[in-house]
Amino acid sequence: MPEEKKTIRLQALNEDAKAELRQTFEDLERKLKIDSLALTLFYVVMELVGNAVKANLKRVFFRERKYDLTDAEDYRLHIDEFKVYYNSVPEEEYTKAFQNLGLSVTIDIDLNHRRLLIFVENNANLHPEEERRIRAKLASTREMKDIIDFSVQFADETEGKGLGLAMIVLLIRDLGFDPSFFRVYKKEGGTVARLEFPLSADYTPIRSRHPTTFS
Repeated sequence: MPEEKKTIRLQALNEDAKAELRQTFEDLERKLKIDSLALTLFYVVMELVGNAVKANLKRVFFRERKYDLTDAEDYRLHIDEFKVYYNSVPEEEYTKAFQNLGLSVTIDIDLNHRRLLIFVENNANLHPEEERRIRAKLASTREMKDIIDFSVQFADETEGKGLGLAMIVLLIRDLGFDPSFFRVYKKEGGTVARLEFPLSADYTPIRSRHPTTFS
């Protein structure tokens, strides 16, 4: 299999962008002959892009109301207020926020005969509390049998139930891959979600090769 690399930069969350993603992932599914790969990747990437938009909306919300997003107590006091606001944002405003908030999302696809890597990077920095909850949810979800099990045992009402992350992990598992390779981590200037799909029995995961460099 020849090496293939592709970068998709989303400038707007519109139908053209979604169509490009669908086509790209359908091409990968045909090439790799992995059933449901296209649908899974599309769902996962749209969930991650949606999380990026939500993260930036949260920053604007806190700034406009003069709340301190970096203060743990302020965060705890006002996150429910943000949740009410976020759930009432019209779809057109949510879509426009993708551009108006200066959000940039880059999707890098790196394929060779040994693995498929997909990096979804955005310029919204993780708040420490966000990072803590993401890591806790990912760790707990890997032990779950299904989404209902996760919802009952580990749901966190702080900003919804976190079912998006749970679904990502379960979908990766349903494809036959190890969901522990899915990582979300900070880097200078933003946040990265890494999807890692081994295609060869002798493949060594990134974290094993670079334990101090990658989350």
